[in-house]
Amino acid sequence: MNQSLKSYFLLAKSNLDKQEYISRDFGYFLKSLEISDAIIAIEDDFDLSIEQISKIDLFFSSYLDGVPLEYILGESSFFGYKFYVDSRVLIPRPETELIVEWVLDLSLQKNSSIAEVGTGSGCIALSIALQKTNFKIMATDLSDLALEVAYINKKYHDVKNLLLVQSDWMSCVQENSLDLIISNPPYLKPNDSHLKNLRHEPLMALTSKNGSQSFYGIASQAILSLKSGGKIIFEHGCSQTREVSSILENFGFKNVITEQDFQGLDRYTHGEKL
Repeated sequence: MNQSLKSYFLLAKSNLDKQEYISRDFGYFLKSLEISDAIIAIEDDFDLSIEQISKIDLFFSSYLDGVPLEYILGESSFFGYKFYVDSRVLIPRPETELIVEWVLDLSLQKNSSIAEVGTGSGCIALSIALQKTNFKIMATDLSDLALEVAYINKKYHDVKNLLLVQSDWMSCVQENSLDLIISNPPYLKPNDSHLKNLRHEPLMALTSKNGSQSFYGIASQAILSLKSGGKIIFEHGCSQTREVSSILENFGFKNVITEQDFQGLDRYTHGEKL
C-alpha cells in the first residue's frame, strides 16, 4: 500500500526542532508536484504515487541535510522573474535587486554597453536585459559550470541582447568600450564564519583571497574598459565599505558613493571614470 501524504505532514512537524520552516517549505515543494493548495491546506490523507513518494523522500533527505529549498525546487525568484538555480551558482539574494533598480534609474542612452562581471545564474544581467531591450549587455564568468546555468536562464527568458562569455573578469573586454560595469563578486574571506551556513553553494562564487582580491582585480580592468563618464557598481559586505571605496579611488574613480540595503547596511559602492 502506498504511503499517504498525511504521514509526510506529520514527519515535517516532527522535525520542526531541526528545521524551523520545514512545514512551510514542504508545502511549497508539494506545489511543484502539482498537488493542489486545498489538499495542502487541509493536510489531506490520500495515497501518493511511487514517483511522488520518491520525490518527497528526496526532499526530506536533502532539506534535513541543509540543502536550500531553491536548489531542491530548481528555481528562485529575482526582480519578479523566475530563474533556474542549482549548486553550480549562488542563490540570488533580495538585496541584490537594488543593483538592478539603481541601473534602471540611471540616465543611460539607448544602445548603452554594459558588462556584468561574475554573472553566476545571470539573474542581474538578464533582469536588466528584460527591462531594457535596447541595451547591449555582456555577462562574464570564469566558471563554465555557472555559465551553463546562465545559458539555461537566457534561453528560458528568450533574451536576445545578452552575450555570455567565459572570461577572467573582463580580460575579454576592449578598452574604452563600456558605459557601465556591474559586479557582485566573491568577497568573503576563506575563513569567514558565514561559510558554515553556505556549504551547499559554490565556494568559488563566495570567497576571494583576503576578501578583497576580487574588487582589486575587477577595478584594475574596469578603469581601462570604461568610457569617460562610465560607471561601476560593486555589491560587497557591510564591513568592506572603506576598503572597496579605497580600491576604486586608488584606481582613479571619482564620485565614489556607498549606499545601503533593505536593512540599512552598507552594501553597494559605485564610482565614475572621469
